[in-house]
Parts: sequence; C-alpha cells; structure tokens
Amino acid sequence: MGARSRHRFDPRHFAILAAGGGDGQVVSRFWASERSWRLTVLLTLVEACSGRPGVTGPLPPLDTALDLLSQAYRADPSAGEDVLSQPQVGVWAAYTLRRAGEPGTAPLWTDLGYLHALAVACAVRAGVPFELAVPIRHGVAMVPTVGAASFPAGSGHARAYSDGKVLTLDDGTVTVHAAAGDPGWHDPVRIDLSAGGLDLSVALVDRDAYRDLRRPSAPRPLTPAEIRRWRALLGDAWRLLTREQPERAAGIAASLRSLAPVPRQAPYRQLSASGAEAFGGVLLSEPDDATQLAVTLVHEAQHHKLGALLHLFTLAEPDPALRYYAPWRDDPRPLDGLLQGLYAFVGITDFWRVHRHHAPPAEAALAHFEFALWRRQALGAARVLTGSGHLTEHGRRFVGGLHDRLAAWQDEPVPPELEETAGAMALDHHAGWRAAGIRVDPSAGAALAAAFRRGDPPPAPVLAEADRRVVRLPEVRWLDGRAVLVRHRLTGRVPGQVAGTTPADADLVAGRLPEARAGYLGDLARDPADPHAWIGLGLTLDRRADPAARALLGRPELLVAMAGAGPVPDPLAVARWLGDALPAGLGDPRPAGWTL
Repeated sequence: MGARSRHRFDPRHFAILAAGGGDGQVVSRFWASERSWRLTVLLTLVEACSGRPGVTGPLPPLDTALDLLSQAYRADPSAGEDVLSQPQVGVWAAYTLRRAGEPGTAPLWTDLGYLHALAVACAVRAGVPFELAVPIRHGVAMVPTVGAASFPAGSGHARAYSDGKVLTLDDGTVTVHAAAGDPGWHDPVRIDLSAGGLDLSVALVDRDAYRDLRRPSAPRPLTPAEIRRWRALLGDAWRLLTREQPERAAGIAASLRSLAPVPRQAPYRQLSASGAEAFGGVLLSEPDDATQLAVTLVHEAQHHKLGALLHLFTLAEPDPALRYYAPWRDDPRPLDGLLQGLYAFVGITDFWRVHRHHAPPAEAALAHFEFALWRRQALGAARVLTGSGHLTEHGRRFVGGLHDRLAAWQDEPVPPELEETAGAMALDHHAGWRAAGIRVDPSAGAALAAAFRRGDPPPAPVLAEADRRVVRLPEVRWLDGRAVLVRHRLTGRVPGQVAGTTPADADLVAGRLPEARAGYLGDLARDPADPHAWIGLGLTLDRRADPAARALLGRPELLVAMAGAGPVPDPLAVARWLGDALPAGLGDPRPAGWTL
C-alpha cells in the first residue's frame, strides 16, 4: 500500500484535458495518482496522531487498526483498493488531518475511528477473522462498501467481529448481524447500468458521515420511493449521455463511484458539488429531470478531472487578497475557484451544444438558450484568467486550450431571439454581481448626486474604479432569478414564486416591456436603492442605443450609491446622465480582479 510513487503524465492527455475533454482512457489514469495522494494524506494523519495519549478514546490504538488493514489488504488487495478508493475516504482523511491540528467540538477519536471502520470493511471483504471496536456516529456504525448498522441514540462505539464469514456488531445492548433479515442492518444501495456499450456502477451513499464534502453529517436514509426515482432518473440520464456524448460518458464511467443525495431544491436550482479530496464522488439534490441529471454528471466529472490534474500540476499562483467575477456564482471567487468553475462550464456548454440538436421539441429552446448563455459566460471567464497574470506556464497552456475551444463555438448559429435573451441574462447577472459586491464609498454617491443636481458631468475620479473593493460574501442572493424565469417560460412551466424575482420580472420575461418598466419604476419609488429594480429597468431599454442602459447594466453600483445619498426624482434621467459619461460597452469582467 506504499504511498510514495512517481507519476508521469502523457502530454497528449494534457492537451485533451485542456480542450475540456477526456475519455475513459484519459480519466482512468488519474486513479494511480489519486491513490498516492490519498495514501499520503492517510499516512500523514496517522503520523500526526500516533503517540498522542488517549487519541483513539475507547477504541484500540491506531496501530491495531492499521495492522488489521494491512493483513486484510494482503489477503485481498483488490478489495482493499476498492475500499480505500471510495470518495468519502478522501473526505474523511483530509477533514480529520485538518482537525488533528485544531480543537473541535467532538472528540477527535470519533473521526479517527473511521480508520477502524475501514479496517473492518477490508477484513470483511477479504474473509479475514477479526475483532475490532468501531465508532457509532448519529446512531450508525458505518462499514464502508459493506453496509451500516443502526444503534440506539447515545451509543458511542460497537464491537465488530467476524469468523471470516459473518459480520456482527454489538454495542453492549443491541446486536446487529450483517444480514438482510436483520432490521438493524442496511446493505449499500447500488445502481448498475449499461447503455451504448458503456457500464456505469455507482453507490447511493445516504448513511456515511463523510458523504458531505464539507463536514461530517447525520444520516439521511433514502426511502424506497426515492431509490426508485434515482434508479429511473440515472438510467434515463445514462442513456442520454451514452447516445449523445459517448466520450464524456466513458470519462464519467471511469471516475464516478458514488452519489450522495440531498433533498430536492427549487426547479432549475439543483445543488451539486464535488471536491479534489473526493475523486469520484458527487453530492447532489434530486434533479428536476434526467436531462438536468445528465448535465450535472458532466459538470461534476469536469471537477473530478481538474481536481486530479491539480494534484499533479500547479496551474495558477493566485493572490489570496484578490477576487474575480464568476458568471455562475453570486459571490466573488478566488482565481483557483474561477478556474474550477470555468472547467466545469466548458463541459456544460459542450453538453448543451450537442443536446440542443437531439432534444425533444419542447426542450429545444431551453437547450439553445443554455448553450448561448454559457458559451458567452465561459469565454468571458477564460479571458479573465488569461489576463490575470497569475497563471503558470502549464496554466497558460491549459486555459489557452479552453479559450480556443470556447472561441470556436461563438459563431455556431442559435435562434436570434434566444441569443438576445441569453445576452440579456448574462448582463443581468454581471450587473447584479457588481451591485451586490462592489463597495462604493458613500462620499462618491454624494458627489454624483451633487453633480447631477448642479447639471455638471459626473466627476471623473468617482467613475474610476481602480481602488474599489468587493465583499467576501454579498448579502444579496439569487442573482439568477430572472434567468430562472426565462427557463420556466421556455419550457412552458408555471413557475409560481421564484426566489429573487418580482412581478415586474414576470412582465419582463413575458416581453411586456412597458409594464415591466412601470413596475421597476414603482419599485424604485418605494426603495430608491433597490439594485434589482435598477438593473431590471436597464433590461427594458435598448442597450445598444440608450445611454441609460450603459449605467444601469454596466455601473449599477454607482446608481445605488447615488440613491443612498438622497431621493432620485427621475431614475431614467439620472441613468442617462451617468451613461453619457461612460465609455461604449457595458463593462466586461476585469482580469485585474478586485481586492477584498
């Protein structure tokens, strides 16, 4: 199980990945380097904790667990490799290593004891007799890849033992046998699929405390109905991927090991996440449909590839004080976060680029819209990364490949009305991000208001933004609200209430521009500093001819600052006054980034 290895990376594979691709042959190569990374973290954790008095609490010492793990591995190396390669093992090792150097609310042994559970799992699968105590967390004793045992609340640990054939767990009051007939035992939930000559095998992880990428979490057992829905959705999504994007499907099959479901979110706002510490694992909410699940699998597979690549190469050397605009996030992002997002959205853009030609008629408009939106947004992010000055030589080659591929997609035909809508939603999000995140000194707002009242042009120093800063986490959320309404309209859905939207937005999306303009002006009369209304007002105007649109969509933070300095009697007049002083264009995301 040695962790020290040297890895060579084929330059041809680097070029494929730098174009946003990667089939099964390319992706499968990452398992060797990820194995080294994971074992390095695990051994570092053991070294950091060994010798600390009482570090394993009521459990046997770490050496005892490691001895059983080694014995089981020698008896069945393939089973040992499968256990240790599970995504939650990487999450556990990295999380616990961080915890080892910091105080925590729970005793450290509750996390360290996962090593004992891994040893038990390897021994069970290898048929090695043993006896070893394992932790119980939230009433569950987890045996990764083997199953889970339920115990009464308050139980801290259980004695796990086997004669090489039957696993039993006992907390002193309850005994659970690892057998289908025991109500306290829960077998893993697995989904095995085959379509287009490609097999996919994943586990639905619902009880393991380390299935969440952020921190240990309580079990959320799936109901039989939920499992049936997941099987059906995943089957349909897999058929779609193997039919339309076989290369990407092969890459997904080579990397994906587990899905950790969370409750369903609002339509078009699915939650999904993956991390470099959990190669092959995805945390995601139940999707709206199979198409959404398919694009989510593409999205997270991109993160898997880039996370693994970043364990081998340094692509960026960011300044920790700088943040950047990411078109898919409400918050300003560090440069490495922007790189991760760009790579994911290259895959997403390519998915919609292909799917729009295969989608049923009722879904085709949405697919065209998504392609038009994300090709534009992703290209903007690639330009920011390219111009940031913080990429390494490898990073410049990598991002250059992504930029070239995105640039080649910009001229592919999309129905004009959907291209126009996508452009409006891209401007909407960027404007909302600026208004929510860029901090304008109140004195600047007062200076603008005073100049407007005097009939003077806006003061040039106030228009400069070199010294402006952004907040780490804006208070405003749901900057995609109007885009979500567009998605509902394109699919003929009745949306109900969409977080982050107003009645005026419904008029805007429906094409009732005079009604929408009146609605936004009414919103501003009630709250002159409402950025959502300022930006919505800009979306009702001809952004190519009306100077007000330059201010409303390019520099809304200045209008909000003006409104904070006093009443704004005529928002359109103020916007046109400010827009006349701004250069043509609506302000591209800036590569220099923003200081926190």
